Amino acid sequence: MIRIFGLSILMLICIYLVYAYPQIAQKNTDLETNTTLLEDLESNQDILETIIPELEYLHEETLDKVVDGYIVETYREYEFYRDKAGNIIKQVPTSNYEYIRYKDY
Repeated sequence: MIRIFGLSILMLICIYLVYAYPQIAQKNTDLETNTTLLEDLESNQDILETIIPELEYLHEETLDKVVDGYIVETYREYEFYRDKAGNIIKQVPTSNYEYIRYKDY
């Protein structure tokens, strides 16, 4: 009897929260519409061809150093987004670095 009474109170509290705070329910519907938009974008093959990034390393001259008689060159990885003509649409730096060390004579 006490369990049924406790569950009833818990249910009433949940119902109260749904009616008292409708913005919580609104957030959930926004998430559902965002996922349907993503599914629509994924189905369009033309958009996917232009969004696939190419990874390239670029020399970051400002980060080069001389350490213990060696010149250390720093290269940073970038994601390049290109259109079908090969023009760069967007360039995004990643957190990956490569270092090349040369003896300083």
